Amino acid sequence: MRRARERFRIGGIAFACLLSALTTGCSSGSGGDDSPSALMDAVGHISVAGATGAQVSYLDAARVRSLEKGETGEKGDSQRFRAVGQAGSPLMTGYRFNAHAYGLDPAMIDTDVTNGYAGHWQGSFDADRVTAKLKAGGFARRTWHGETVWAKDGITLQVAKDEISFGYAGKDLSAVRPAKGKSVADDPDYRALGDCLGDVYRVDFGGKNPKEPVRLSATGQLAKSAKRTSGVICALTDGKRTAERAADRLKSVIRQRAPRFDGAKVTVLTGDSPGVKVTVPDRPGDKRAGRLLISDVDLQLALPKL
Repeated sequence: MRRARERFRIGGIAFACLLSALTTGCSSGSGGDDSPSALMDAVGHISVAGATGAQVSYLDAARVRSLEKGETGEKGDSQRFRAVGQAGSPLMTGYRFNAHAYGLDPAMIDTDVTNGYAGHWQGSFDADRVTAKLKAGGFARRTWHGETVWAKDGITLQVAKDEISFGYAGKDLSAVRPAKGKSVADDPDYRALGDCLGDVYRVDFGGKNPKEPVRLSATGQLAKSAKRTSGVICALTDGKRTAERAADRLKSVIRQRAPRFDGAKVTVLTGDSPGVKVTVPDRPGDKRAGRLLISDVDLQLALPKL
């Protein structure tokens, strides 16, 4: 039997340090309330073991669609979020699986989280139609840990009307079926980065390495409206001194690359999870959101050199 999950979608993140983080240091371990954020809710589907050495990505696709249509009276732009607003799942981008042929469309997905070879979608799906097409397409019905799954050519799917889980490249669903207390959302480092990032519609976490000066980092995308967008990088370090060095290095890159990163703000994170945060507004003339992830990667490249 499929494990039922009742998930709560939250429009914003009520973290105490969200507003003050741009101008003063804040504790990356603090939180404003006990409700799970949309980000932590989604990454709760990824096991810590499944995230080891892998990049974990999250997308609030429903939020992107809203931005593309326009909010608060502002005209939307269907092209502005094309680079960072598409589900990055291998099921949507891989050549081995034609998602449309099996009744799947990106417009059905509200949230997408993946660790590269396994992932989880929440949304609205015609489960009967999808499973019928999987069966017709040669997928074999199997039972995996009491759940009905469909498998073919190294691809495994579990389909319901409100969620789809998948494994790719010969992986089963273990990475997206974490035991209690063993998900990415239970990891204090990921939670600290969630506090730091704020109300992001997309996040790409790097692989975690506790032995490095920067043990975990993430690049997120923020949007106050369709036209007022920015990128944010949060990184956790092995101590306060490393965090201060990271902040100095980021400020140096910002100065050297002027005016590319004009308006950027760097914050040292204090408390139980020291680190650094930099927020960079997208330039008025940018046709695409997400430049910190796609093109202007100088700030990301500066952190591993500590």
